[in-house]
Amino acid sequence: MSSLKKFKVTIPYFDSGTKKEHTVDFFIDAKDSAGAVISAREKFDAYEKLSHASWVRIVREDGIRVEEK
Repeated sequence: MSSLKKFKVTIPYFDSGTKKEHTVDFFIDAKDSAGAVISAREKFDAYEKLSHASWVRIVREDGIRVEEK
């Protein structure tokens, strides 16, 4: 069994309320960077569903960054 690595995934997004770009960082344990991005996106999407905000957060896919920690 391979051990998990630690990753910092930065997701840039725009929100429809302010039209500004923001970023959010997630610290993820995963086998590889692709798995880390998938986990971070799941957390990002879950927060949006739970926040009940009146605006929509749109991810800037080309700006997602992954760093191994």
